[in-house]
Amino acid sequence: MNFRIVNLGVTTRKQVIKSVIRWVLYTLLLVLGFVLQSTLPIYNWQPFFVIAIACAVSFYEGELSGCIFAAFAGFMQDLATGGLFGFTSIWLVPCCMFVTLLVVNLIHRNVINYLWMTAATLVITQLMELLFKHILWRNPDLDIIILQYMLPSVIVTIPSSALIYLVVKLLNKKLGIEVSDDEIGSVFRGVDVHEEKERY
Repeated sequence: MNFRIVNLGVTTRKQVIKSVIRWVLYTLLLVLGFVLQSTLPIYNWQPFFVIAIACAVSFYEGELSGCIFAAFAGFMQDLATGGLFGFTSIWLVPCCMFVTLLVVNLIHRNVINYLWMTAATLVITQLMELLFKHILWRNPDLDIIILQYMLPSVIVTIPSSALIYLVVKLLNKKLGIEVSDDEIGSVFRGVDVHEEKERY
């Protein structure tokens, strides 16, 4: 039996250039989010732009590329918040993979779905930080950490991430790889219909 795989990846020089430019702009957006997150003079209400950007990129990209981007975003989140290097990546990578799988297989790409998935990712990453950095060490100031630092940061990140979603959506619309019907049809040209029926 001959099985054929439709390759919807980068196939032309123009698509390669657009893909490279798109990822460069994603990286610059991540650096900008890191700088803003690190320098804004509102420590108690520090928005987690880096996590929101990682979710937005995973919303539009594939599993592998989204996970690699999320890993770097996790490193930058730890640098911005003064956390253990790599700790956030442990939780952010599977969250972003789940985001990509949901978008590919189950839900539509829109701002509402992006916002609730970003909120869920923020809650998971912050709960893991709370558990491993404070609860296990029996920190007596849990209520202060939750109410004055973590909760305000999550609350301020969710509405501000809508702008991040629009920027990533625009980049993907302008620089995304679109595969025409002719390119898809060319994969199946020359396929014997009788041969295809014999598979089943």
